[in-house]
Amino acid sequence: MTYCLSLLCNEGIVFLSDSRTSAGLDNITIHPKMRVFERPGERVICLMSSGNLSLTQSILSLMEEDVARATVEKGISHFLNQVNLYETVRYIGNKVREVRKLDVEVLRGAGVDYNINFIIGGQIGDQPPQIYRIYSEGNSIHASKESPFLQIGELKYGKPILDRGFTYETPLNEAMKIGLLSLDSTMKSNLSVGTPFDIFSYRAGSLKAEHRARLNDTNPYLAKVREEWQKGLVKLVHDIPELDFTTNGVG
Repeated sequence: MTYCLSLLCNEGIVFLSDSRTSAGLDNITIHPKMRVFERPGERVICLMSSGNLSLTQSILSLMEEDVARATVEKGISHFLNQVNLYETVRYIGNKVREVRKLDVEVLRGAGVDYNINFIIGGQIGDQPPQIYRIYSEGNSIHASKESPFLQIGELKYGKPILDRGFTYETPLNEAMKIGLLSLDSTMKSNLSVGTPFDIFSYRAGSLKAEHRARLNDTNPYLAKVREEWQKGLVKLVHDIPELDFTTNGVG
């Protein structure tokens, strides 16, 4: 299991992911879920994945093969030469279907579901930044000003803070903090999500992949975020007025 999150705001996009691919008392594996692709001045694309690791690696291998072929053959379509982000999403969706067609029967025979999800986002040229979620069937949805974030993986524990604290108008630096709290809250409640956390903060119009970080459990900033969040929650509960049972009682 994993948890990946992308937040779309007026100033840009924040991408966050954990790095745990399996979990248990004696079975923990770390593998990056986030990949950032950059052609400075032209496009920046971030891709995050959840689900069966072998399937995601197969899809990424097919994508990379097309990019490699394009260096020696003209006219090869690949995910870094699409005219817009929607066509990029359609291209990846086709690769998802291609791998599904190849592997689904074998997986079904082994009792394994074809389980894979992607979040892809970024900006191409002067087009507006966007984020999309791609499902196991290859179809997709996109975020909007009204629904400005997308999640994949173990999403339920990190969603409440997003519903209460994040909107499209949230400043980019605040969106990063809210996203990090969402990720850390999920880790706190579910052992299948863990550090290191990968973070990419993209500022709209920059067309550069400048602001990236990887935070492990000993990172001072992550420790500070956890400490301030814990103290803030306790103080907030303390400051809420007590329930008056004399005016709110039953019967």
